[in-house]
Amino acid sequence: MPAPLLAHFDGRYPIFAHDHVAVFYRGQSAAPRMAPFISEGLKRGDLCHFLAPATLHAEILTSIRAARLDPEPYLHSQSLRLREGFPDLTELCRNTQQTFADAERASAPALRWVEEGCWAQRAGFSAESFFETHVLMNYQVKHYPSTALCHYSLDRIEPEWLFPALASHRHLLIEDALVRDHPFYIPAEKFIPLSSNDRRRSLTGLFREVGFDVSKLLAAIAGYGRIHSDTSGPS
Repeated sequence: MPAPLLAHFDGRYPIFAHDHVAVFYRGQSAAPRMAPFISEGLKRGDLCHFLAPATLHAEILTSIRAARLDPEPYLHSQSLRLREGFPDLTELCRNTQQTFADAERASAPALRWVEEGCWAQRAGFSAESFFETHVLMNYQVKHYPSTALCHYSLDRIEPEWLFPALASHRHLLIEDALVRDHPFYIPAEKFIPLSSNDRRRSLTGLFREVGFDVSKLLAAIAGYGRIHSDTSGPS
């Protein structure tokens, strides 16, 4: 059976339970764009986890209040959790596992994991080690009705971070194109044992073909998504 529809992100893009999506955007903070997804989850009784630099916490709370929802009761009950980041991978993995366990213990209808990926760069994580945690999250979202939306600014991201971000997320939202089951996704059981070079190999070839231009690389992937689009449900 197909996974149930969880929400329409931005009011347009169908997001299903068990989706793990990399959201690539341009421009200013994505907090206002994330807030309706979180507000909707809070109203449903979902556990909502927001992982981002502290500067974005005030923005997300302001946006939630603008939607006429008081976040304070949800913060108090821990159904809304604001996290700034973690000092090391062990603590990140421990918190991730605990969050999923807490959602299950509370019988939350779903877990909504929303992340602004720039926190990891600021914390000094390497791209390879950080995205291995996202590969493992693919297992976690499959075992619980949950969705992870991981945001990355195209104005700041370098290929060193972009390539593993693409490879570790099965679905992509590239500006205005939702790309499901994109061809450069590497399942966890294959990703973990591969060397860094092997993880990047197919993307490196395409990157070379488009003249080492990030915008053209993403446009090519978005074009693939438009050609193969099927929004009736997840694969």
